[in-house]
Amino acid sequence: METQILKKCLLIFAGFCALSLLHSSKSLAQDALTDSSKSKFTNIQVLPQFPGGTQALHDFIAKNVIYPKKALKKDIEGQVDVTFVVERDGSLSHVKTVGNPNPLLVREAVRLIKSSPKWSPGMQDNRTVRVQYTVPIVFRLQ
Repeated sequence: METQILKKCLLIFAGFCALSLLHSSKSLAQDALTDSSKSKFTNIQVLPQFPGGTQALHDFIAKNVIYPKKALKKDIEGQVDVTFVVERDGSLSHVKTVGNPNPLLVREAVRLIKSSPKWSPGMQDNRTVRVQYTVPIVFRLQ
């Protein structure tokens, strides 16, 4: 019951309908041509996708987010930019935050992304590739 109330108090404006706009435009791996199994791309032909698409990702977040109790008590809101790598098998790795988000919100944002099911992997030249994403998760009290 308390979790449902907390979820109703929370609006997450994650900007997931524009996920593709948030990953960088250049490759992070200089050795992309020599070792594609370990390289990760940020500018690719086919982007990775959450199972079911963008709306399914919105639904997943809305259903699974738990506003941190301490942040709720202190009326803390904010954005947490979470970066991760979608691996060639669709699993997520290297999940971490970027910048200097409020520490009370970081743990939940990272937990939420880590709990994601496997994605459809990115494709480059008809091969699956590792792709780095950065997703903003905005915590707002209503």
